[in-house]
Amino acid sequence: HIRFNLMSPDDMAAILEHPLVREDPGTTEVIRNVVPRGTSNMKLRAGMDRQEMTLIFSENKKEMHFMNPRTGKYIRCPVARDLLFMYAWTVTSSNDIYLLTPKISGPDKGQLSLLMYSHVRHVWEHLSSVSRFAHKHILEEEYLFEADGHLYYVAVIDGTIHTLYMSVNIRRYDQHTDQWLDCSQLQLSGSPEVVKAVSCGPHIYIFTDKEMHRYHPREDQWHKMATPNDYPYIDTVVATATEIFFVNQNDVRDEMSLYDTVSDSWKDLPEWDLSDGEPYHDLEVNFGVFFVLEGQLHTLAGYSTPEGHSPMSLAWQVGVLDRSEGVWRELKAPLPSRDRERLHIPEVVPVARMYLPCLQASGSDVQGTADAS
Repeated sequence: HIRFNLMSPDDMAAILEHPLVREDPGTTEVIRNVVPRGTSNMKLRAGMDRQEMTLIFSENKKEMHFMNPRTGKYIRCPVARDLLFMYAWTVTSSNDIYLLTPKISGPDKGQLSLLMYSHVRHVWEHLSSVSRFAHKHILEEEYLFEADGHLYYVAVIDGTIHTLYMSVNIRRYDQHTDQWLDCSQLQLSGSPEVVKAVSCGPHIYIFTDKEMHRYHPREDQWHKMATPNDYPYIDTVVATATEIFFVNQNDVRDEMSLYDTVSDSWKDLPEWDLSDGEPYHDLEVNFGVFFVLEGQLHTLAGYSTPEGHSPMSLAWQVGVLDRSEGVWRELKAPLPSRDRERLHIPEVVPVARMYLPCLQASGSDVQGTADAS
């Protein structure tokens, strides 16, 4: 008895080409139909070597870079599809990786293409098309989230001369009908300076510099939530399954706070500046991006001198938040020097469980970073 649903495409191809199978075309057709076409992300073998890794593209979008700073693993892969522009991406709870990229030609020019990453074949596959919300409006931010088992395209739209308010528009993807369905719109009061969105658990959250709102997918309703007296100013938002981290990168100090969605409570976190140690104590934090890897909050911090030299060419530091001790710790896992100035770094770095044998089979450059800890 052969478990076809546990096989990779290469294993399937080898069996289908076996002489005993090719002698009976009927048998071949039965075998081909065991695994439905298009299921290139079928569950891979139990025990297959895999790691949680960050996903970062090169500036020209010709390469994908994967990194696990704890293990020191660093992988560089070619991209077999033109991805010059990427508006939003997400990694779902089932480890599927999606992104939205614009169509630049053809009858659907101007629409967004929903692409799904095939872990087995290391390619981006087109799944659907969705119209943008940008017609006659100014798009401030665009997001792609998973919430309550569905994909949502979220757009923050600035006001116009006719509509002074900002709004948050949502479309939900119905994979059974391949349709994008409009959901309830959220109108933001006043003219917020900052609007950030994040998905956490079954909900989507919107944070401005004054308000916070929660979208309930099953009810298709928005609920305004109470904010604390010391409601933080927000630069960056990143979430785990039940917690949302807030970072305020300002000129005085780099404040951090946490919102627990289960207990509906807030707490302060240690500042994320890692520049106390060598060789960073004489440098200034230029920017920081964040990601949750293996359940812990990490940061990629870029440093520059007061003269304003390129931060990536000087120092590119990886740190992890030790919540038990209340401190940030440096991980000795720098990016290879030849890649530091060629990466397109998003505000929040996506993380997925990557199957190392599949990446190695794709002709990737796999290496370990020195002195990882």
